[in-house]
Amino acid sequence: MTVREFIDDCKRRLLPLYGKEEAASLASRALEDIFNISRTKQITYPDTEINNPETVITRLESGEPIQYIAGFEYFCGEKFKVGPGVLIPRPETEELVNLICSESNLRASEFPKPFKIFDICTGSGCIAWSLHKKLAETMNLESYGCDISETALKYAKNQRYLYGRRWPMFFRYDVLNGDFQALKSFIGKLDIIVSNPPYIAEKEKALMHKNVLDFEPEQALFVSDKDPLLFYRKIAEMAQELLYPGGKLYFEINPLFADGLEQMLKGKGFCNIRLISDLTGRIRFASAIVP
Repeated sequence: MTVREFIDDCKRRLLPLYGKEEAASLASRALEDIFNISRTKQITYPDTEINNPETVITRLESGEPIQYIAGFEYFCGEKFKVGPGVLIPRPETEELVNLICSESNLRASEFPKPFKIFDICTGSGCIAWSLHKKLAETMNLESYGCDISETALKYAKNQRYLYGRRWPMFFRYDVLNGDFQALKSFIGKLDIIVSNPPYIAEKEKALMHKNVLDFEPEQALFVSDKDPLLFYRKIAEMAQELLYPGGKLYFEINPLFADGLEQMLKGKGFCNIRLISDLTGRIRFASAIVP
């Protein structure tokens, strides 16, 4: 099968699931990330032969995410290993990383003690890794990430072999039922806590795409309709004890529950609470400070 035939076949077979433009985009990305055929070469050499393309098309046709097939996703300019059992990093989460970096632009000379960041519900580790990469050059930094999923932690830890970095440190912790005193003793006081916890309500499942529902881990995505702020409340309570006075808490959030989240943070005594929109104009992030 040639490059041209591969693209045409993907367009035809993926059309019912993705639509014409997205099907073409997936075909082009598959050629680049799986078969190592650049987008320029796809245009200039459309008759290039591809080995064993049928397996890839069949997997895409089933709804399997291209990121799982390729084995990675791009995030903040780097490739992060992903696969079944770990949430695929999203572009909007890059905005959260950039927000934190822009507000944490401290020089090591101005902040002699270690600046400590904790990423809760870390998943692939993309937030913790990216923050450490961006901030470690300007400050004495320690970064940590936790997750309940051993599969996710395996991916988070294995990013180290790609980049050869000592930090971040990843460990298993159950946000809802973990031994908080043991965590507090281990991790000490922090300057920043960030989390992109499960925030999609079960009632939203009907609106979601097959490639998310059938393949990505429910544990990392969904929260009960009865208590959609469950993780945010628990993490806010942790932040009250773990953050230094003036320390910052950052969340990626569900716009549906933004007002409730703001009221919850106010009720717990946080100050400088902000609801922040992403590039599409949707309220997607929140930040607050421990007084």
